[in-house]
Amino acid sequence: TEGTSSRGSYPLPPWFNSMRESMRRLTQTLRRRSGAAKLTHAARRSHSTQTSAAMEREFTSKHARAMGLQKLLRDYGSRSTSPLSINQMYDFGQYDAPGRNRATTLLAAAQFVHEELPVRCSHLIQDLMTLPFGLSQNSAIQEVVELFHTTIREIIADPRPKSSEEEEKLRLKIMGMLRRHRNIVTHMRSALAGDLLSSEEKLQLQPFLDRFYATRIGNRTMLAHYVQLGEEPQEDWVGLINDKCRISQVVQNAYGIAVDVCRYHHDINPPALTLLGSTECELRYFESHIEYLLTEILHNSIYSTWKHHSPEDSKQVCPPLPAITVIIADGKDDISISISDQGGGFGRKHLNSIWTHLHFPEEDFTHHSTKAIEKDQIKFAANEDECSPLINGYSRHSPRLARNGLPVCRLYARHFGGDLTIQVMENHGTDVFVTIPKDGEVPEALPESLVGEVELA
Repeated sequence: TEGTSSRGSYPLPPWFNSMRESMRRLTQTLRRRSGAAKLTHAARRSHSTQTSAAMEREFTSKHARAMGLQKLLRDYGSRSTSPLSINQMYDFGQYDAPGRNRATTLLAAAQFVHEELPVRCSHLIQDLMTLPFGLSQNSAIQEVVELFHTTIREIIADPRPKSSEEEEKLRLKIMGMLRRHRNIVTHMRSALAGDLLSSEEKLQLQPFLDRFYATRIGNRTMLAHYVQLGEEPQEDWVGLINDKCRISQVVQNAYGIAVDVCRYHHDINPPALTLLGSTECELRYFESHIEYLLTEILHNSIYSTWKHHSPEDSKQVCPPLPAITVIIADGKDDISISISDQGGGFGRKHLNSIWTHLHFPEEDFTHHSTKAIEKDQIKFAANEDECSPLINGYSRHSPRLARNGLPVCRLYARHFGGDLTIQVMENHGTDVFVTIPKDGEVPEALPESLVGEVELA
């Protein structure tokens, strides 16, 4: 076609129309992009405003939850625990009691756990948050604190159970909690290990560690007993309590486990077991408690006897090892168990150190120290509850011990009013005495928290 000017019409070049069409399309594209940019900017501003509002709401919600949890911890932490005796736990768990059946028994147990567990966890949190030497800020300690926080939140998330369905839901929660808490001792050891603390500072922590482990034993006993009540009942058993716990049988079981462990980890040909005294005596008790501490003690005796009598030259044949003697005495009020070995003992200057929960690098004895077998300590500690999900323990199929040492064994013995003591003869052997009360009326040894009201974030 043609264009116009002051001189009249003139023909347009052939490329002009295509260029004009291209310019028109470019203009339309730029206009669309400009409009989209404006819309995008507006959307971004809107999204940013919404995100900020959401973050503010989330922060406010978290702050409110934290403040609410802090208030709950103060409330629960100010309450006293409710320790139970073995007889109370046994009678409480019987299905065939007048007016009771399986459903009502489990529901009553669940209601007690729902009320009691937050109190016990709050006491532990208070102690952990007031640890000296800056330990409360340690990442491992914080992990333990968060585990207890989570436990409290999970428990109070649902109201007090009032039906069999709600009871079963709580029991499943408790089983999960027992699994999650099985490595707490490992976390505690990692927080307190190494050279971060002096020997004097470690000694100052002993009262706290005694309270912590004693409360933990009580918690796991209560929860495991409740969970076991939901399983198929066995003759003479109520939950984890054996009404006819024969001590001689427990000794033999513990010796068998200790032998398996020593053979598995140290390739030891163990000394024989001589069992004397009142081998027919029975009592009502948490059999797993007795078996746990006897296994630990017998393991120490087997290893130290082998170590003391083994020739220095590994090529020489080890002579026959002197037997470990266990005597059971059935008294009027108590059953007493003595475990005597000829493992060389140790110097009396080390006698107090065997009751410390933390290993001291300068220790040069091995018989009954908390870290008796250095190379296997980490392996044992890491599997503290893995081999027995309910109670600290061991496994015949994969032999290993918790290796928590005599301090925890003594706490197990004292939990229902018993005790554990030691007499030592250097360069000869060691005698360990375990006392177990027979009446079953002694309540749990649950220490009250020694701290006052504290800020718990």
